[in-house]
Amino acid sequence: MKSCSVAIVDRVDVNVNPKRDLHGPCVVRAANGDILLCHQDSDQHGGGDGYVHQWRSVDNGFTWQDEGPVADWRARGHDALFGEYGLASDGSLVMIVQRREVLGGDRGIVGSWIQVSEDHGKTWREIGPVDDGDEYAVMFARNLIMRNGWMYAGVWSRHGNALYVSADDGLSWSKRSVIFPIDFSDFDKLADAGPPFYPHVVFCPDGSMLAMTYHTPPRNYCYSRRSWDDGKSWEAIVTETALDLWAPRLKRFDDQILIVTGRDIGLEATVAWFSADSGQTWDNKLVIDKPKYKGSYAYSDSLDAGEGRFWVFTSSPQSEGKGDIIGVLLSRV
Repeated sequence: MKSCSVAIVDRVDVNVNPKRDLHGPCVVRAANGDILLCHQDSDQHGGGDGYVHQWRSVDNGFTWQDEGPVADWRARGHDALFGEYGLASDGSLVMIVQRREVLGGDRGIVGSWIQVSEDHGKTWREIGPVDDGDEYAVMFARNLIMRNGWMYAGVWSRHGNALYVSADDGLSWSKRSVIFPIDFSDFDKLADAGPPFYPHVVFCPDGSMLAMTYHTPPRNYCYSRRSWDDGKSWEAIVTETALDLWAPRLKRFDDQILIVTGRDIGLEATVAWFSADSGQTWDNKLVIDKPKYKGSYAYSDSLDAGEGRFWVFTSSPQSEGKGDIIGVLLSRV
């Protein structure tokens, strides 16, 4: 970055279990200050006996308490693999849960479900499908963020990767616009649950909304699109060929800097890139975690830890063939 340097200063294990595949962390700071983290907990990377597993930290991310399953559809014949948190304006928590047929792959995603918590994630109650007009439309959502009374989420959908919004703190959602349409030349597999995957949005320092998604090899790079009216309309799609990230995750690092974390296939590592110009350019690539073993790795999420520090949580196999969840603490230098 032009404005500062960043260094790794600490590392913690959140959940290490060589018998289970632990993948896809998501983090949020609850209204009471606790940090909650959830992740996929399943027999295999693709599911099987899969549920959303939650952990809580009351010391700003350095130690973690196991709170067990918080979204569990196994008794109803489905895996619940990923959970995505959002903090609502009233202090409640929202989670969007991805439901899948057991070992059904991406085509087996049977829509995403809303659940909410009024006690900082200690208990959850189910609400229903994200899109009650088409239960199967929303394959998953990322980056549930609040701004001026609205909650926003980027949605992976067979109908075109879209921006969904909520005016009631995440209890109900509607599609505001399609960001990455199925008729774009590189997205011909999207209607069949293919790439591009996991679109999401962030509000930038310059006031714009930036959306990002990614394609798998042989393209293996990201796509972005910018809006100046809170996602009602979008500028042209930008092909980010220099940003060779798998499963990117955009966040605000501070008031002026954006961070994007994800998987670098060439390095076989979790990496971070930084932008000082609201995502127009990216530089200062930092290797966050390079696991010793093969397995589920480099899905990530991140969180401001205060006083110039920033947590990146990522999948990182600590034994062959599985996945585990660790945290890496960054600090401005």
